Amino acid sequence: MVGNPNEHIGTAELAKLEESRRSAESLDAADVHPHLAVCPTCREQFEGLASLDRQLESIRPAESRLPQGDCPGTDVWGEIAGGLTPSDETLVCIEHASRCDYCGPLLRRAMTELADLNGEITVAERKQITTLVSASEEWQQKLVRRITATQHWEPDRESTPWRQRWLTVPRLAMAGASLLAVAGLGSWVVIQRNQPATADKLLARAYTEKRTLELRIAGAGYAPLRVSRGPAASFTSRPAALLKAEALIAGQLESHPSDPAWLQAKAEADVLEGKYDAAVEALHRASELEPHSPAILTDLATAYFQRAQQENREEDFGAAYEYLSQALKLHPDDAVALFNRAIVSEHLFLYQQALDDWERYLRVDPGSQWADEARNRADAVREKLKEHSGGATPLLSPAQVAAMAASASLGSEVDRRIDEYLHEAVRSWLPQAFPATRANGDASGLQAFFF
Repeated sequence: MVGNPNEHIGTAELAKLEESRRSAESLDAADVHPHLAVCPTCREQFEGLASLDRQLESIRPAESRLPQGDCPGTDVWGEIAGGLTPSDETLVCIEHASRCDYCGPLLRRAMTELADLNGEITVAERKQITTLVSASEEWQQKLVRRITATQHWEPDRESTPWRQRWLTVPRLAMAGASLLAVAGLGSWVVIQRNQPATADKLLARAYTEKRTLELRIAGAGYAPLRVSRGPAASFTSRPAALLKAEALIAGQLESHPSDPAWLQAKAEADVLEGKYDAAVEALHRASELEPHSPAILTDLATAYFQRAQQENREEDFGAAYEYLSQALKLHPDDAVALFNRAIVSEHLFLYQQALDDWERYLRVDPGSQWADEARNRADAVREKLKEHSGGATPLLSPAQVAAMAASASLGSEVDRRIDEYLHEAVRSWLPQAFPATRANGDASGLQAFFF
């Protein structure tokens, strides 16, 4: 295999090299990749991987490596890798591959081939592609005429789309000359018509298929909240879209570990999996790389909120409120951030702030199914405010509270209308007490006041 002898080899590439070595047992490590001849560290990792593979092969029964009666056809794995099969069928096949020594390598090989399709093109491959007959425009036009069954091809209205499509064949061919040799035209048509879903769309679909979070994630359609009781018993209970997204994200992070978009995608997957510590860590890294992203700040708030609920960490509710406030400062009409901050406010017993956000949200998004949920929650908050109002008696001022500090009735008076006092403190008392904090837009005083 051709490689740069000066660059270290990643784990994913080492696995591919081990597959190449397995197909030609006589190859030495240096024959597999030139870097292995000059780097003891990578060579040691490669040889350790090869040793482990041989041990596994020695303990695995020979009959387990043969196709069994319930094994799918070999062509199925390429379709699964390309995202062409229905989600329920995909899940069944993946579960089968996880316990089948014959189908597991087939699925891995199909995923590897698909990943290689998006890899960098070497100079040698580019030169080889230009020598192909199918790379010429004349050959492509002849093929177009044959497909459209026309005697004379002209760039009229109906044939132009075909020409535009078939003139892109050389670009696809640059993904590897072997693709043209093996799959040819048919593979191009399949890939063009069935582009794999991106990670964010898969995560949004997984959220909508099985919504277990009160808060929203961007791009997800409406779904009623389902209460989740305890951890999932098996990965088969998770949406197939989530499993696909996780596989895609893992592959991309292998080569792009500092990409904030992929770190954010990983964190969203972690939240859907209930791995809130990992989500918080990934989103903090993403926020350092892209500090002014409302989307990252909103997801970070969601991770803190979920961890607060799971581990009863009250301070995490305050952190969630702060990050959502920062996101809304950057994008005041962000519907997802408004929706989420209203819910966080309810959990902090800041009912007036929650109502303000619900009303603002309904001005931004008055007609969706999410708006129906917002109206119901806003009505519930109004009822709570009405119950806690205790009539039209004005709230005590800070001076009155200080004067009644020694009074036994102060505690009961404040507790009876605690939500209103919290609202008044955030809106009026704190800005008066800490004007510099207000001028700088720093919300840290809010968390200090609560906790």
